[in-house]
Amino acid sequence: MTLRPVLFILGLLATLGLSGCADTPSERGFKPFGALMRSDDQTLTKAEQKAAITELQNDKKQQQQQTVQESAVVPAKTAQ
Repeated sequence: MTLRPVLFILGLLATLGLSGCADTPSERGFKPFGALMRSDDQTLTKAEQKAAITELQNDKKQQQQQTVQESAVVPAKTAQ
């Protein structure tokens, strides 16, 4: 029965001793959440953004042209 509290105290002391070796926030400093997320917002360069926008615009124009062509009614030949 006395072994359990002794092992608990030894485990607690070992944990506290090893946690002192951990990297503490005061050494590396804190960064605001916005600064951490800012790097994720800039996934494309400006040239890549322009190329993607141009490609999407061209695709939209092609789709519009296809719908116009599909909806155009072919005039029937008049009977003579």
